[in-house]
Amino acid sequence: MESWLILLLMALFLLMEGFFSGSEIGVVNADKLKLRHQAAKGCRGSRLALDMLEKPEWLLATTLVGTNIAIVSNTTLATLLATQWLGEGKGWVAILFVAPLIWIVGEIVPKSIFQEHADTITPRVIFVLKGASVLFYPVLLIFTLFTRLITLVVGRGKARNPYTLREELDLMLQMPNHEDGDVQQEERTMIRRMFTFSELRARDIMVPLIQVVSTTRTATCGEALALCAQHGHTRLPVYAGRVDNLVGHVSGLDLLGQPKQSPISPFIKPVPYVPMSKPVEDLLVEFRKSGEHVAVVVGEFGGSQGIMTLEDILERVVGDIEDEYDTKEQSPRWVQKINPTTYVVSAGMDVVALKERIGVELPEGSYKTLGGFMLEHLEDIPKVGQSLNYHKMTFTVEKATRKMIQEVKITF
Repeated sequence: MESWLILLLMALFLLMEGFFSGSEIGVVNADKLKLRHQAAKGCRGSRLALDMLEKPEWLLATTLVGTNIAIVSNTTLATLLATQWLGEGKGWVAILFVAPLIWIVGEIVPKSIFQEHADTITPRVIFVLKGASVLFYPVLLIFTLFTRLITLVVGRGKARNPYTLREELDLMLQMPNHEDGDVQQEERTMIRRMFTFSELRARDIMVPLIQVVSTTRTATCGEALALCAQHGHTRLPVYAGRVDNLVGHVSGLDLLGQPKQSPISPFIKPVPYVPMSKPVEDLLVEFRKSGEHVAVVVGEFGGSQGIMTLEDILERVVGDIEDEYDTKEQSPRWVQKINPTTYVVSAGMDVVALKERIGVELPEGSYKTLGGFMLEHLEDIPKVGQSLNYHKMTFTVEKATRKMIQEVKITF
Protein backbone atom coordinates (compact mmCIF):
# COMPACT_ATOMS: atom_id res chain seq x y z
CA MET A 1 0.00 0.00 0.00
CA GLU A 2 1.26 3.45 -0.92
CA SER A 3 2.56 5.57 1.96
CA TRP A 4 0.37 8.56 1.05
CA LEU A 5 -2.72 6.36 1.15
CA ILE A 6 -1.72 5.01 4.56
CA LEU A 7 -1.24 8.55 5.88
CA LEU A 8 -4.61 9.61 4.46
CA LEU A 9 -6.37 6.65 6.08
CA MET A 10 -4.63 7.39 9.38
CA ALA A 11 -5.88 10.98 9.27
CA LEU A 12 -9.42 9.79 8.53
CA PHE A 13 -9.36 7.25 11.37
CA LEU A 14 -7.96 9.93 13.69
CA LEU A 15 -10.91 12.18 12.83
CA MET A 16 -13.24 9.22 13.32
CA GLU A 17 -11.81 8.59 16.78
CA GLY A 18 -12.12 12.26 17.68
CA PHE A 19 -15.72 12.30 16.51
CA PHE A 20 -16.83 9.27 18.52
CA SER A 21 -14.89 10.13 21.68
CA GLY A 22 -16.10 13.74 21.56
CA SER A 23 -19.69 12.73 20.79
CA GLU A 24 -19.75 10.49 23.84
CA ILE A 25 -18.90 13.42 26.11
CA GLY A 26 -21.10 15.88 24.22
CA VAL A 27 -24.31 13.84 24.22
CA VAL A 28 -23.95 12.76 27.85
CA ASN A 29 -23.30 16.34 29.00
CA ALA A 30 -26.00 17.99 26.90
CA ASP A 31 -28.65 19.82 28.93
CA LYS A 32 -31.71 17.55 28.84
CA LEU A 33 -34.07 20.43 29.59
CA LYS A 34 -32.76 22.41 26.64
CA LEU A 35 -33.09 19.33 24.43
CA ARG A 36 -36.72 18.96 25.51
CA HIS A 37 -37.33 22.63 24.86
CA GLN A 38 -35.84 22.38 21.35
CA ALA A 39 -37.69 19.14 20.65
CA ALA A 40 -40.98 20.81 21.61
CA LYS A 41 -40.20 23.51 19.03
CA GLY A 42 -39.74 20.87 16.30
CA CYS A 43 -35.99 20.12 16.36
CA ARG A 44 -35.58 16.56 15.02
CA GLY A 45 -32.01 16.26 16.28
CA SER A 46 -33.01 17.07 19.86
CA ARG A 47 -35.90 14.63 19.69
CA LEU A 48 -33.62 11.87 18.38
CA ALA A 49 -31.04 12.64 21.07
CA LEU A 50 -33.67 12.29 23.79
CA ASP A 51 -34.83 9.00 22.28
CA MET A 52 -31.28 7.60 22.22
CA LEU A 53 -30.62 8.80 25.76
CA GLU A 54 -33.50 6.60 26.88
CA LYS A 55 -31.06 3.70 26.24
CA PRO A 56 -27.72 5.16 27.36
CA GLU A 57 -25.95 1.79 27.29
CA TRP A 58 -26.71 1.46 23.55
CA LEU A 59 -25.49 5.00 22.86
CA LEU A 60 -22.28 4.56 24.84
CA ALA A 61 -21.63 1.21 23.19
CA THR A 62 -21.90 2.89 19.77
CA THR A 63 -19.29 5.51 20.64
CA LEU A 64 -17.06 2.91 22.30
CA VAL A 65 -17.10 0.60 19.26
CA GLY A 66 -16.46 3.49 16.87
CA THR A 67 -13.57 4.79 18.98
CA ASN A 68 -11.92 1.38 19.27
CA ILE A 69 -12.25 0.63 15.57
CA ALA A 70 -10.46 3.89 14.83
CA ILE A 71 -7.69 3.28 17.41
CA VAL A 72 -7.00 -0.30 16.26
CA SER A 73 -7.02 0.74 12.60
CA ASN A 74 -4.66 3.65 13.24
CA THR A 75 -2.25 1.50 15.22
CA THR A 76 -2.23 -1.16 12.51
CA LEU A 77 -1.63 1.37 9.75
CA ALA A 78 1.12 3.09 11.73
CA THR A 79 2.86 -0.26 12.24
CA LEU A 80 2.59 -0.98 8.52
CA LEU A 81 4.01 2.43 7.66
CA ALA A 82 6.91 2.04 10.10
CA THR A 83 7.72 -1.37 8.61
CA GLN A 84 7.78 0.07 5.09
CA TRP A 85 9.99 2.99 6.05
CA LEU A 86 12.28 1.46 8.67
CA GLY A 87 12.14 -2.25 7.99
CA GLU A 88 11.04 -5.31 9.96
CA GLY A 89 11.07 -5.15 13.74
CA LYS A 90 10.58 -1.38 13.91
CA GLY A 91 6.86 -1.47 14.73
CA TRP A 92 7.49 -0.10 18.21
CA VAL A 93 8.43 3.23 16.58
CA ALA A 94 4.86 3.45 15.31
CA ILE A 95 3.56 3.14 18.86
CA LEU A 96 5.78 5.99 20.03
CA PHE A 97 4.52 8.17 17.20
CA VAL A 98 0.81 7.27 17.19
CA ALA A 99 0.12 7.12 20.96
CA PRO A 100 0.56 10.88 21.66
CA LEU A 101 -1.34 11.70 18.47
CA ILE A 102 -4.27 9.51 19.49
CA TRP A 103 -4.20 10.87 23.02
CA ILE A 104 -4.14 14.57 22.10
CA VAL A 105 -5.89 14.83 18.72
CA GLY A 106 -8.22 11.88 19.12
CA GLU A 107 -9.21 12.27 22.78
CA ILE A 108 -8.33 15.45 24.69
CA VAL A 109 -9.02 18.09 22.03
CA PRO A 110 -12.35 16.73 20.69
CA LYS A 111 -13.67 15.94 24.17
CA SER A 112 -12.91 19.49 25.30
CA ILE A 113 -14.61 20.99 22.24
CA PHE A 114 -17.69 18.76 22.40
CA GLN A 115 -18.12 19.28 26.15
CA GLU A 116 -17.89 23.07 25.77
CA HIS A 117 -20.51 23.15 23.00
CA ALA A 118 -22.56 20.08 23.98
CA ASP A 119 -25.97 21.75 23.68
CA THR A 120 -25.42 22.98 20.11
CA ILE A 121 -23.38 20.04 18.76
CA THR A 122 -25.54 17.19 20.07
CA PRO A 123 -28.62 17.79 17.84
CA ARG A 124 -26.29 17.73 14.80
CA VAL A 125 -24.01 14.75 15.51
CA ILE A 126 -26.80 12.54 16.80
CA PHE A 127 -27.83 11.58 13.25
CA VAL A 128 -24.35 10.17 12.56
CA LEU A 129 -24.44 8.26 15.85
CA LYS A 130 -27.83 6.85 14.92
CA GLY A 131 -26.45 5.66 11.58
CA ALA A 132 -23.40 4.16 13.30
CA SER A 133 -25.62 2.30 15.76
CA VAL A 134 -27.43 0.68 12.83
CA LEU A 135 -24.12 -0.17 11.14
CA PHE A 136 -22.63 -1.65 14.31
CA TYR A 137 -25.88 -3.41 15.30
CA PRO A 138 -24.52 -7.01 15.55
CA VAL A 139 -21.57 -5.92 17.70
CA LEU A 140 -23.75 -3.65 19.84
CA LEU A 141 -26.26 -6.43 20.41
CA ILE A 142 -23.55 -8.71 21.81
CA PHE A 143 -22.12 -5.85 23.86
CA THR A 144 -25.45 -4.88 25.46
CA LEU A 145 -26.37 -8.50 26.20
CA PHE A 146 -23.02 -8.96 27.92
CA THR A 147 -23.56 -5.72 29.87
CA ARG A 148 -27.00 -6.84 31.05
CA LEU A 149 -25.58 -10.19 32.10
CA ILE A 150 -22.92 -8.45 34.19
CA THR A 151 -25.59 -6.17 35.67
CA LEU A 152 -27.68 -9.17 36.73
CA VAL A 153 -24.65 -10.75 38.39
CA VAL A 154 -23.48 -7.69 40.35
CA GLY A 155 -26.97 -6.26 40.94
CA ARG A 156 -28.79 -3.31 39.51
CA GLY A 157 -27.90 0.23 40.45
CA LYS A 158 -30.31 2.91 41.50
CA ALA A 159 -33.28 3.08 39.14
CA ARG A 160 -33.72 6.16 37.01
CA ASN A 161 -36.21 8.60 38.36
CA PRO A 162 -38.93 9.01 35.68
CA TYR A 163 -40.06 12.31 37.15
CA THR A 164 -38.60 15.77 36.79
CA LEU A 165 -36.53 16.60 39.85
CA ARG A 166 -36.77 19.85 41.75
CA GLU A 167 -33.16 20.61 40.80
CA GLU A 168 -34.10 20.28 37.12
CA LEU A 169 -37.01 22.67 37.57
CA ASP A 170 -34.70 25.10 39.37
CA LEU A 171 -32.35 24.95 36.38
CA MET A 172 -35.26 25.51 34.00
CA LEU A 173 -36.32 28.61 35.92
CA GLN A 174 -32.79 29.99 35.65
CA MET A 175 -32.73 29.61 31.87
CA PRO A 176 -33.08 32.86 29.88
CA ASN A 177 -36.68 33.79 29.17
CA HIS A 178 -37.79 33.94 25.52
CA GLU A 179 -40.97 35.40 24.12
CA ASP A 180 -41.79 32.10 22.39
CA GLY A 181 -40.49 29.93 25.23
CA ASP A 182 -42.47 27.21 26.94
CA VAL A 183 -42.41 28.91 30.35
CA GLN A 184 -43.36 32.58 30.60
CA GLN A 185 -42.23 34.93 33.36
CA GLU A 186 -45.56 34.76 35.22
CA GLU A 187 -45.42 30.96 35.20
CA ARG A 188 -41.82 30.99 36.45
CA THR A 189 -42.86 33.19 39.36
CA MET A 190 -45.76 30.88 40.21
CA ILE A 191 -43.52 27.80 40.13
CA ARG A 192 -41.04 29.49 42.48
CA ARG A 193 -43.89 30.28 44.87
CA MET A 194 -45.06 26.68 44.77
CA PHE A 195 -41.54 25.51 45.64
CA THR A 196 -41.57 27.56 48.85
CA PHE A 197 -45.26 27.03 49.68
CA SER A 198 -44.65 23.87 51.71
CA GLU A 199 -42.12 25.78 53.85
CA LEU A 200 -44.51 28.59 54.79
CA ARG A 201 -45.88 28.91 58.31
CA ALA A 202 -48.82 30.96 59.52
CA ARG A 203 -46.47 33.63 60.88
CA ASP A 204 -45.11 34.18 57.36
CA ILE A 205 -48.34 35.29 55.70
CA MET A 206 -50.65 36.42 58.50
CA VAL A 207 -51.89 40.00 58.61
CA PRO A 208 -50.44 41.45 61.85
CA LEU A 209 -53.02 42.40 64.45
CA ILE A 210 -52.04 46.06 64.27
CA GLN A 211 -53.17 46.10 60.61
CA VAL A 212 -56.42 44.24 61.25
CA VAL A 213 -59.67 46.21 61.08
CA SER A 214 -61.94 44.66 63.70
CA THR A 215 -65.06 45.53 65.64
CA THR A 216 -66.19 44.96 69.21
CA ARG A 217 -68.71 42.28 70.10
CA THR A 218 -71.11 44.97 71.37
CA ALA A 219 -71.17 46.88 68.07
CA THR A 220 -74.36 47.43 66.11
CA CYS A 221 -75.06 46.31 62.56
CA GLY A 222 -74.86 49.92 61.38
CA GLU A 223 -71.42 50.43 62.96
CA ALA A 224 -70.07 47.19 61.51
CA LEU A 225 -71.39 47.98 58.02
CA ALA A 226 -69.84 51.44 58.23
CA LEU A 227 -66.45 49.85 58.98
CA CYS A 228 -66.87 47.45 56.05
CA ALA A 229 -67.67 50.32 53.70
CA GLN A 230 -64.85 52.51 55.01
CA HIS A 231 -62.12 49.89 54.67
CA GLY A 232 -63.47 47.82 51.78
CA HIS A 233 -63.83 44.54 53.69
CA THR A 234 -66.61 41.98 53.43
CA ARG A 235 -65.74 40.33 56.76
CA LEU A 236 -64.74 41.79 60.11
CA PRO A 237 -63.01 40.02 63.00
CA VAL A 238 -64.83 40.53 66.30
CA TYR A 239 -63.07 41.03 69.63
CA ALA A 240 -64.30 40.93 73.22
CA GLY A 241 -62.85 43.43 75.67
CA ARG A 242 -59.34 43.71 74.17
CA VAL A 243 -58.43 43.84 70.50
CA ASP A 244 -56.10 40.85 70.91
CA ASN A 245 -59.00 38.71 72.14
CA LEU A 246 -60.63 37.82 68.82
CA VAL A 247 -63.69 35.65 69.34
CA GLY A 248 -65.16 35.35 65.86
CA HIS A 249 -66.05 37.25 62.71
CA VAL A 250 -69.09 38.70 60.98
CA SER A 251 -69.92 38.92 57.30
CA GLY A 252 -71.14 42.22 55.94
CA LEU A 253 -73.55 40.33 53.70
CA ASP A 254 -75.32 38.90 56.77
CA LEU A 255 -75.79 42.40 58.18
CA LEU A 256 -77.35 43.91 55.07
CA GLY A 257 -81.03 44.66 55.56
CA GLN A 258 -80.81 44.44 59.35
CA PRO A 259 -81.88 47.41 61.50
CA LYS A 260 -78.88 49.67 62.09
CA GLN A 261 -79.31 49.56 65.87
CA SER A 262 -79.50 45.76 66.02
CA PRO A 263 -76.52 44.10 67.76
CA ILE A 264 -74.17 41.99 65.67
CA SER A 265 -73.95 39.25 68.30
CA PRO A 266 -76.50 36.93 66.59
CA PHE A 267 -74.41 37.05 63.40
CA ILE A 268 -71.01 36.34 64.94
CA LYS A 269 -69.51 33.13 63.58
CA PRO A 270 -66.83 31.16 65.43
CA VAL A 271 -63.32 31.33 64.05
CA PRO A 272 -60.62 28.63 64.21
CA TYR A 273 -57.41 29.36 66.10
CA VAL A 274 -54.04 28.24 64.79
CA PRO A 275 -50.51 28.60 66.21
CA MET A 276 -47.95 30.76 64.46
CA SER A 277 -46.01 27.63 63.50
CA LYS A 278 -48.97 26.08 61.65
CA PRO A 279 -47.94 24.92 58.13
CA VAL A 280 -49.88 26.94 55.59
CA GLU A 281 -50.52 23.94 53.34
CA ASP A 282 -52.18 22.10 56.27
CA LEU A 283 -54.36 25.12 56.98
CA LEU A 284 -55.39 25.27 53.32
CA VAL A 285 -56.60 21.67 53.55
CA GLU A 286 -58.55 22.49 56.72
CA PHE A 287 -60.12 25.53 55.05
CA ARG A 288 -61.28 23.34 52.16
CA LYS A 289 -62.77 20.72 54.47
CA SER A 290 -64.53 23.14 56.84
CA GLY A 291 -65.52 25.82 54.35
CA GLU A 292 -63.93 28.48 56.58
CA HIS A 293 -62.25 31.53 55.07
CA VAL A 294 -60.67 33.13 58.15
CA ALA A 295 -58.43 31.89 60.98
CA VAL A 296 -56.93 33.69 63.96
CA VAL A 297 -53.20 33.22 64.53
CA VAL A 298 -52.34 33.04 68.23
CA GLY A 299 -49.03 33.23 70.10
CA GLU A 300 -47.64 30.97 72.78
CA PHE A 301 -49.55 32.82 75.53
CA GLY A 302 -52.90 32.65 73.73
CA GLY A 303 -53.04 36.25 72.54
CA SER A 304 -54.10 36.97 68.98
CA GLN A 305 -51.13 37.88 66.77
CA GLY A 306 -53.01 38.37 63.53
CA ILE A 307 -55.45 36.81 61.10
CA MET A 308 -55.08 34.75 57.97
CA THR A 309 -57.62 34.32 55.19
CA LEU A 310 -58.04 31.88 52.33
CA GLU A 311 -57.29 34.74 49.95
CA ASP A 312 -53.96 35.39 51.70
CA ILE A 313 -52.96 31.76 51.16
CA LEU A 314 -53.95 31.69 47.49
CA GLU A 315 -52.14 34.96 46.80
CA ARG A 316 -48.87 33.33 47.87
CA VAL A 317 -49.16 31.07 44.82
CA VAL A 318 -51.06 32.96 42.11
CA GLY A 319 -50.17 36.52 43.13
CA ASP A 320 -52.43 39.36 44.17
CA ILE A 321 -56.15 38.67 43.91
CA GLU A 322 -58.11 41.89 43.55
CA ASP A 323 -61.86 42.21 43.87
CA GLU A 324 -64.20 45.13 43.43
CA TYR A 325 -63.57 46.28 47.00
CA ASP A 326 -59.78 46.35 46.85
CA THR A 327 -57.74 49.52 46.58
CA LYS A 328 -53.98 49.85 46.27
CA GLU A 329 -53.61 51.56 49.62
CA GLN A 330 -55.38 48.69 51.39
CA SER A 331 -53.05 46.06 49.94
CA PRO A 332 -49.70 45.34 51.61
CA ARG A 333 -48.31 44.44 48.19
CA TRP A 334 -49.18 47.46 46.06
CA VAL A 335 -46.53 49.04 43.85
CA GLN A 336 -46.71 52.32 41.95
CA LYS A 337 -44.18 52.86 39.16
CA ILE A 338 -43.20 56.52 38.90
CA ASN A 339 -40.58 56.02 36.17
CA PRO A 340 -38.17 53.24 35.13
CA THR A 341 -35.90 53.97 38.11
CA THR A 342 -38.40 55.02 40.79
CA TYR A 343 -41.15 53.10 42.58
CA VAL A 344 -43.41 53.86 45.53
CA VAL A 345 -44.07 50.67 47.47
CA SER A 346 -46.16 49.67 50.47
CA ALA A 347 -43.90 49.26 53.50
CA GLY A 348 -45.88 46.14 54.36
CA MET A 349 -44.69 44.30 51.24
CA ASP A 350 -42.71 41.21 52.17
CA VAL A 351 -39.18 40.90 50.84
CA VAL A 352 -40.01 37.92 48.60
CA ALA A 353 -42.80 39.80 46.83
CA LEU A 354 -40.54 42.84 46.52
CA LYS A 355 -38.00 40.80 44.57
CA GLU A 356 -40.70 39.30 42.36
CA ARG A 357 -42.42 42.58 41.59
CA ILE A 358 -39.55 45.01 40.94
CA GLY A 359 -36.38 42.93 41.29
CA VAL A 360 -35.15 44.48 44.56
CA GLU A 361 -33.37 41.83 46.61
CA LEU A 362 -32.82 42.61 50.29
CA PRO A 363 -30.41 40.73 52.58
CA GLU A 364 -31.68 38.19 55.08
CA GLY A 365 -32.54 39.47 58.52
CA SER A 366 -35.02 39.28 61.37
CA TYR A 367 -37.53 41.30 59.33
CA LYS A 368 -40.03 40.08 56.73
CA THR A 369 -41.18 43.33 55.12
CA LEU A 370 -39.69 46.38 53.45
CA GLY A 371 -40.66 48.46 56.48
CA GLY A 372 -38.90 46.00 58.76
CA PHE A 373 -35.75 46.25 56.64
CA MET A 374 -35.69 50.03 57.06
CA LEU A 375 -36.37 49.89 60.79
CA GLU A 376 -33.54 47.41 61.32
CA HIS A 377 -31.02 49.55 59.45
CA LEU A 378 -32.17 52.96 60.70
CA GLU A 379 -32.62 51.69 64.29
CA ASP A 380 -35.38 54.25 64.79
CA ILE A 381 -38.86 55.04 63.52
CA PRO A 382 -38.06 57.39 60.64
CA LYS A 383 -39.92 60.52 59.71
CA VAL A 384 -41.30 61.35 56.29
CA GLY A 385 -38.44 62.25 53.95
CA GLN A 386 -35.77 60.31 55.82
CA SER A 387 -33.65 58.13 53.51
CA LEU A 388 -31.52 55.00 53.61
CA ASN A 389 -28.85 54.20 51.00
CA TYR A 390 -28.21 50.54 50.27
CA HIS A 391 -26.32 48.99 47.32
CA LYS A 392 -26.79 51.93 44.92
CA MET A 393 -30.46 52.21 45.90
CA THR A 394 -32.14 54.92 47.95
CA PHE A 395 -35.11 54.11 50.18
CA THR A 396 -37.07 57.22 51.19
CA VAL A 397 -40.01 57.29 53.61
CA GLU A 398 -42.99 58.72 51.72
CA LYS A 399 -45.70 58.16 54.31
CA ALA A 400 -45.50 57.23 57.99
CA THR A 401 -47.14 57.58 61.38
CA ARG A 402 -45.50 57.96 64.77
CA LYS A 403 -45.49 54.17 65.10
CA MET A 404 -44.86 52.70 61.65
CA ILE A 405 -43.70 53.26 58.07
CA GLN A 406 -46.50 53.08 55.51
CA GLU A 407 -45.00 53.90 52.10
CA VAL A 408 -41.44 53.88 50.75
CA LYS A 409 -40.01 55.38 47.58
CA ILE A 410 -37.25 53.26 46.02
CA THR A 411 -34.84 54.92 43.59
CA PHE A 412 -32.26 52.94 41.62
